[in-house]
Order: sequence, then structure tokens, then C-alpha cells
Amino acid sequence: MRGVLCVILFLFPFSLKGEANQGEIDHPFQFSVTPIAGHEKVEFELLIKNTGDYPLIFEFPTSQYVEISVADSSGHEVYRYSKGRFFLQALQTIKIGPHQTFKKVEKWNYQVNGQRVPEGQYTVTATLLPRKLNDYPIKNKQGLANKKKFNIPEEK
Repeated sequence: MRGVLCVILFLFPFSLKGEANQGEIDHPFQFSVTPIAGHEKVEFELLIKNTGDYPLIFEFPTSQYVEISVADSSGHEVYRYSKGRFFLQALQTIKIGPHQTFKKVEKWNYQVNGQRVPEGQYTVTATLLPRKLNDYPIKNKQGLANKKKFNIPEEK
């Protein structure tokens, strides 16, 4: 009995360590959004850079990989990427090789309910929406969102 107890006590810390670290390791990638504002629209360049020495496989619960929202200078949301869109309800994956970058560009025409928003400074927030990374649930959501300010020019 004492031998079994010693084995359990010996193995217990190792099992805790494995559980605590699953999905909680530092993310071996960088996620960023870069707004490129033109007169008629803004392009949001979304980059996921694999900074590790092994491939990354992101698993998403739908065909929506990212959520993008834009707020005016008072913090009022004026645009949400997913509003009015439908997404495939099936698992999707993105595989990024070591030291490679995945790039996606989304566009917004400055329209809200058929009207162009006023010129001025806005903030875009892009949030990556994976469910798993390399088959482990993502528990640490740090690094999955990125914010940038940009200016919408006067309408021509």
C-alpha cells in the first residue's frame, strides 16, 4: 500500500505539469492587422506569422477565421465584419510552416446602413478565432487580438 502511495505521489506532480501546460504555452506566432485606408475603402491586411521551428495548424469551428470591428473616436462601433454574413458551420484549418506567414485581406467600403461614415480617426480591432492550435484547445487568448488606429479621409 505504501509503495502504491509513493508511486502516486511521485507521478502526481508530472500529471499536473502536463495538464497545466496544455494550451497555455506562449503562442509561437504573431497576429497583426494593418489598415490601408484609401478614399473609397479600407483594406485590412491580416497576418499570422509562425515564429516557431515547427508547423502550426489552427483549427476554426466555422469558416470565419477572424472578427473585425471598427470604432469611431468616441468608441462607438460603426462596423462589424460578421454582421449580416453567414459562415460555413464546419471545421476549417490553416496550416502555416515554420517561419512562414499567412496573409488574408478583408475590405470595408466605409458604409454603414447605406451611408458613408464621416472622415476622422477610427480604431480597428481584429481578433483571430481559432478553437485549437496543433490539436490543443487554446485557453490563453492573449495575442489573438490586435488594434490599430487609422484615418478615414474626406469623401471625394
